[in-house]
Amino acid sequence: MRLSSIKFILLTAMFLGSLLADGKPVSDDPSRDGWKTEVLSGEVSKQLQRISALLMQVHTVTPDQFDGLVLENFRTAPLRPALKVVYQDRMITVRRRTPVIDDEGILHHGGAALEQLRRPYMDGYVPRVELKVVGVKLAGAVFRTSVLVNLFGRTPEGTLEENGTWECEWLLQDGVAPLLVSLAVTEFEQVALASRNPTIFADCSEAVLGANACWSEQFSHSIAWWVQRIEFMQGIDVNGHFGIAVGDIDNDGLEDVYVAQGGGLPNRMLRHNPDGTVTDVSKAAGVDWMTGTSGVLLADFDNDGDQDLVAATLDGLLFNINDTIGGDGDDIGKFTRAALIETTDYMLSLAAADYDNDGDLDLFACGYFSEENRGKVAASPVPYFDAVNGGKNILLRNDTVGYRQASDTVGNERAPDWRFTDVTNSVGLDKGATRFAMAAAFEDYDNDGDQDLYVANDFGPNLLYRNDTDASGARHFTEVSAATGSRDRGFSMSAAWADVDHNGWMDLYVSNMYSAAGNRIVKQKEFVQDDPWLHEHMQYLARGNTLLYNHSGTFTDGSEAAGVMMGRWSWASPFCDINNDSWTDILVGNGYLTNDNSHDL
Repeated sequence: MRLSSIKFILLTAMFLGSLLADGKPVSDDPSRDGWKTEVLSGEVSKQLQRISALLMQVHTVTPDQFDGLVLENFRTAPLRPALKVVYQDRMITVRRRTPVIDDEGILHHGGAALEQLRRPYMDGYVPRVELKVVGVKLAGAVFRTSVLVNLFGRTPEGTLEENGTWECEWLLQDGVAPLLVSLAVTEFEQVALASRNPTIFADCSEAVLGANACWSEQFSHSIAWWVQRIEFMQGIDVNGHFGIAVGDIDNDGLEDVYVAQGGGLPNRMLRHNPDGTVTDVSKAAGVDWMTGTSGVLLADFDNDGDQDLVAATLDGLLFNINDTIGGDGDDIGKFTRAALIETTDYMLSLAAADYDNDGDLDLFACGYFSEENRGKVAASPVPYFDAVNGGKNILLRNDTVGYRQASDTVGNERAPDWRFTDVTNSVGLDKGATRFAMAAAFEDYDNDGDQDLYVANDFGPNLLYRNDTDASGARHFTEVSAATGSRDRGFSMSAAWADVDHNGWMDLYVSNMYSAAGNRIVKQKEFVQDDPWLHEHMQYLARGNTLLYNHSGTFTDGSEAAGVMMGRWSWASPFCDINNDSWTDILVGNGYLTNDNSHDL
């Protein structure tokens, strides 16, 4: 069990077994452990499931369906408040709640309020509803819950997604389910897509890959399917995050894709065809090895004009030279092993940049498991919020000599002597280098002309290393995350840079983990009674993703105001301008082991 599996175990313990499935505790009994709020959360979740069913039912909601759900004479303000347009282009319209609610005084009984929510959707009902309890507060004879709301479905004009927060008040009752006393909408956002397609993005995997045998034989099966068929010792990993690299391997102007795989499955090189499909050229390219691979990069390490391949494998860091000559796209791209740098620790992901400004690309590798923990079913970070017993990060300086020039003919070709030197300690990157690093991103955050480095750690504070030149002219990194305000403290999985506010300084987005159970429990004084710092730190671990604005080299946290914290169980989260308006958007990869139970908000 690796990576997020370990995190799942730790958080299950941390949150007293309160990760719920269908309203029932997975492990511990919260009533036995004295957590009345978690008992009430489970009861409320059952009542919310009834509300979800009413929103999704085809026929009209009737008053008798509220028996045992709401207090007699229950009334609420409209569940879809007055909205104003905050963004609009030819396809997307975003509306948010107005500062002054014009219809606040209009009260609806339960049925009318739900019918108002259902009305815009096709056939008058909402096909997908998610209601999740993220906060519980006791208040005498009543208690209050904060509920995340997500509605999604088709409308006559296109697609509608609505997100909000309900503050609900419930009446405590002995032996029966709590009754809803009041409901207030505190946040509401509506995103309308005017398109015949239900979403901006469409799954075209089979259309692109389907002509290749690897689609039916390999990619069409889930990781869970393969885990049941490949021995653990082969390096198969239930988490399924093995890495993808994009680059033009044959110089035809089209981006190709290399897909890393767990042990026992061949890695795949997918060549991009002019018609938008891909062809599996893994075997011909010589890169279809089956050892477990966790991170890959396509980059020109020998400065000959084509994309080489480096992979973090169970055997070490494997460098492969691209032998493509000519650049007319006729050659599929043949790779030859150039160097294998053995690593005792488990290296997870890779980042490349010319850190020393000498004209070639250097490589940073994130160490996750240390040598003594490799191959174990579970390894414990100690302590899990500030661990220092992970694998060691590595910076490899590129000292390759005898570069082959792209203009050389085959007859004059000189194969380069690939050399990489471990300079981790000498440049100062050994400080904080064993914190279970998940990802790293180079960027010149201080606009001084060299590449700085941000490292996202799974079990410890993230680190920003400023790249400086010392008095002797040598490069040296100084850890400045605390001094610059960039020390995010969540369970970090990725980091991405972009100038979000167009001020000329690169901002930073870090993906962490949003935990509903964590937000319910760790904010209560009973969770940590005698350590305010630890109490605040636990709240941070559960809060979600972080957006840091860069102001001339120092950072401020703008996550909450930007509305980008709740990214669920987040993984890679790159910036991308998806609607071509010159402003960077964020794509958040999220989810965990859902399998048969797909309830995953």
